[in-house]
Amino acid sequence: MLQRKALSILFIMLITSTVDAQRKDSLIFRNSRNEFETTYNKISENKVYQMLRVPVPLFVISAITYRQGDKFRTLRNTHVPDFHYRYDDFLQYAPLAAVIGMKLGGVESRSSWPRLLVSDLFAAGIMATAVNSMKYTIKRERPDGSKNNSFPSGHTATAFMAATIMHREYGLTRSPLYSIGGYTVATATAFSRQLNNRHWLSDVLAGAGIGILSAELGYFLADLIFKDKGLNLPDKLRESAPKGGRPSFLEFSVGYSIINGSVEIGKNIRLSSPGATNVSVKGGYFFNPYFGIGGEVTALASPMAFDMSLYTGTTPSTKYNITRVHADPTGIFTFTAGPYFSLPVAGKLLLGTKFQAGYSHLVKNDVEMDLQEKQAPYTTVNNIAFMKGEGSSNYILRTGISATGIVNRNLGIRMFVDYDYTFLKAPYQLLTSLANDKPTYGESHLSKHKMHYFTIGATVTALFW
Repeated sequence: MLQRKALSILFIMLITSTVDAQRKDSLIFRNSRNEFETTYNKISENKVYQMLRVPVPLFVISAITYRQGDKFRTLRNTHVPDFHYRYDDFLQYAPLAAVIGMKLGGVESRSSWPRLLVSDLFAAGIMATAVNSMKYTIKRERPDGSKNNSFPSGHTATAFMAATIMHREYGLTRSPLYSIGGYTVATATAFSRQLNNRHWLSDVLAGAGIGILSAELGYFLADLIFKDKGLNLPDKLRESAPKGGRPSFLEFSVGYSIINGSVEIGKNIRLSSPGATNVSVKGGYFFNPYFGIGGEVTALASPMAFDMSLYTGTTPSTKYNITRVHADPTGIFTFTAGPYFSLPVAGKLLLGTKFQAGYSHLVKNDVEMDLQEKQAPYTTVNNIAFMKGEGSSNYILRTGISATGIVNRNLGIRMFVDYDYTFLKAPYQLLTSLANDKPTYGESHLSKHKMHYFTIGATVTALFW
């Protein structure tokens, strides 16, 4: 009996100590989370942080991609090589024209005319000084080789300066839709400069950062001069995301894909990728703070390396030697859909993941070679298609993780890492002979494309709670 009582007392003590330990652990967790959230919110409310939170990441990514221009240009040359339109010469001014037009039409904005003009003059002066001083100091050649004033993009700087003016005048005072519209137009201007082969990716990233920072500095200086004078509407929409809100979103992202996989033709011909550029449009609708559904459209382009060490075939003609092998970039277009998951870990920080499946299309590509005669006069024949490929379609699986810092109620900056798996098959014809300099091709071979790739990227996200 005594032993039973002792065991009962010991059992009760163990349960009590366990519950007390769990209560203390829970209290420590809650206190740590509250402390983290308080510190994070304190930093995010700092005036200098608010001015630099978007431009600085743009400048950092611009610096990272500065030497990778050819890789990102490959995306344009693979999917839209003949794109040449001049609408971006006018599109860059659209947000500013809209602000002036609405103000002339009687739609009250944040600032009076004098305050608006001073803010805009400061912004334009800072932007023009920064852009032109860098253009003619760095002297970077444009992708099309026309001039040596590529970095940074003046069109992009102007567009994002104008979008930030719209954001300050109408987006923060009336509706976030004005901000979303302005920055959408600015983003379209930036990518149009690349599609038109006038700028490298790093040029437009730096231009966007300069445009946003110039406008923020312009308003900062005007606020110092005017103080409360000429302030028609307060910044009533500069607030954090609502607690318990649904983080639905729309975004345009840029990333770099690290590919683990190859294109195999038979047993002895293999193409491999050193990496790829990746752009995508993503959107998701959330039913509650934690669960939503959405989709993504992605375009990827990768240079391909031909592994000559595995090639055991003979030269297409006994008359020639192979001097160079060049593979067209591999382009992949995808559409995926599936569930999104989000976890708010602080008032202004979200962690997320997703699981998606969908359609993947491999763009047609060729492998070309340069040949040289084995005997005098050693005539060369260039750009002969060694392998002629066709496109193909199959499935793709995608997952990933992300972290989103909330800039304000309707704007966030997302960093993400995605993992994709796709298996594609495409027919290829191999060059069999080059009699009389006329290529002859054999039967089709079925290539195997097993590709696993991680995509690291960043994006500015429009949030709809």
